[in-house]
Amino acid sequence: MGPGATRNTASAAVEAVLASVLAAVKEDKKLYIAHFGTFHTERSNARRGYNLATGCIQNLPPKKHLRFRPSAHFLPELDSNSDV
Repeated sequence: MGPGATRNTASAAVEAVLASVLAAVKEDKKLYIAHFGTFHTERSNARRGYNLATGCIQNLPPKKHLRFRPSAHFLPELDSNSDV
């Protein structure tokens, strides 16, 4: 994709990347995108939770979480353009 890319072309490219991420993490694989970062899953154990609205204690099932770790190349770029 270059400077003349259309919104539809860019949207299709983003959708393809997101589909790749979803396919990889569904299979519990890590997905590394060069100079950007790594997507992976982590599982949490079953636990007890507290419902603030009702005050009841509930058992929460184990769950899979999506995690992202930025690459060492990506973080300095993020900090160098800071407006803070």
